[in-house]
Amino acid sequence: MINEKIKTLEEAVILSEIASSAGALMLANGAEIYRVEDTVERIIRSKDSIKDVDVFSSYNTIIISFSYKGEIHTNMRRVRSRGNNLYYVDRVNTFSRNFSAGLYTLDEALLEIDKIKKEKSVPVALKIFGATIAAGSYSILLGGGIIDILSAFLVGFLAYRFSLFLERNNLNFFVVNFLYGFVLSFLALAINEITPISINIVIIGGMMAFVPGVMLTNAVRDLMSGDALSGITGTAMAILISIALAVGVATPISIWRLF
Repeated sequence: MINEKIKTLEEAVILSEIASSAGALMLANGAEIYRVEDTVERIIRSKDSIKDVDVFSSYNTIIISFSYKGEIHTNMRRVRSRGNNLYYVDRVNTFSRNFSAGLYTLDEALLEIDKIKKEKSVPVALKIFGATIAAGSYSILLGGGIIDILSAFLVGFLAYRFSLFLERNNLNFFVVNFLYGFVLSFLALAINEITPISINIVIIGGMMAFVPGVMLTNAVRDLMSGDALSGITGTAMAILISIALAVGVATPISIWRLF
């Protein structure tokens, strides 16, 4: 069925689908704007009879336009949510180079990009393990004692599991980060009632998995590359996430002090 559908598309339409899908996949997984635009343009220019290639990408939108045998073709993709998954960025980057080298036909390339979309990169268990290790490791760097470190491991593990549950329910990013900070702070306070710990160290260690450092770095790089719209949007998103985390952490502490 897929092959029949592919055969009904013109070459330019298929090329447009390949390029826009590749760009949207990179954009959704944290690639810089200049990298997205360069990859899409490389894919389009790899074919003969292509002229007047224009690629515009913002924080969550990609628009392409090119001339093929005298006809103008355009395509636009909206990326609803963005994350940070370098696995997909690397896979699409490798795909684009192989496609430009002529290793795929148009039909094969369309199937390959669809295959990359469906691939599972990192197992959930490994994500949880990474977040748990990060929480405990940062507690060590902050000078925490053995009880603080063990508490950070436990809090990081439970809070990150809770965040994955929230993400599966497609909640707003601000709500997810607020509730993550809330649960993180509440767990630290609860443990402190059982055994004295450094609450600050445990909370800061647990927050490391959600601090938008990569997002802010990419935003600054976009600004330095001249992509002002994406840079400003990315900076605003990083600030909002930081505010959500801070308010989430502060809420249980403020309530706790009342009692």
